[in-house]
Amino acid sequence: MSERMLQPMPSVTRRRPADRDARRDDARARLLAAVERLVASGESFTEISVERMVVEAGMARSTYYVYFADKGDLLRAWFADITDELRDAAAAWWQLHPPVSYDDVRAALARIVDAYRPHTPLMAALYDTAAYDPSVREMVTAMMTENTAGLRSHIRRGQAADFIDPALLPAETAAWLTWMAERGLHQLVRGASDAELDRLISAYGRIVWNTLYLPCADAAD
Repeated sequence: MSERMLQPMPSVTRRRPADRDARRDDARARLLAAVERLVASGESFTEISVERMVVEAGMARSTYYVYFADKGDLLRAWFADITDELRDAAAAWWQLHPPVSYDDVRAALARIVDAYRPHTPLMAALYDTAAYDPSVREMVTAMMTENTAGLRSHIRRGQAADFIDPALLPAETAAWLTWMAERGLHQLVRGASDAELDRLISAYGRIVWNTLYLPCADAAD
């Protein structure tokens, strides 16, 4: 047997899926942090090129396209990760049961605002992208539809249990309150100081309390 045949074969190192996932997560975190900085400085996500993003993130353009097809793909991956966090925050409101006080309502709404606040720059980017990216628009629409349905169910349950105004139209009231909150979170929470945010939450709480719960609370008194 020749000496060459006796030499060990070189080992082949395969990249594990977990390694690729870790590299993708790292790339996404760096890119999203770059987007947050750019959007927070006043730039519109629609005007930020992939080249600008990768330069800000300190990575090669080719690395971006290893993991993401386009800018919308990056946002879709991010939004899928935070959907449960936002859903859980909203559920704290929908699961209120009697007796319900203004303080209960305010605390539930504060939880929603607190969950949303760290993500305001990227949510702004998401809404910008939804205007031209059908897949992102579908995700935003699905979120709003779910939120409206959750609040509608809460209103109907509250009316049946006599702690929400029975004169309200559940579907229409839920739609108005959900879209009002979406615009308020997008326009008012972003950039608000802690003191301003506290006042915004109080005002939001009074609007919801007066609309849904106060008539039944007054009747009980």
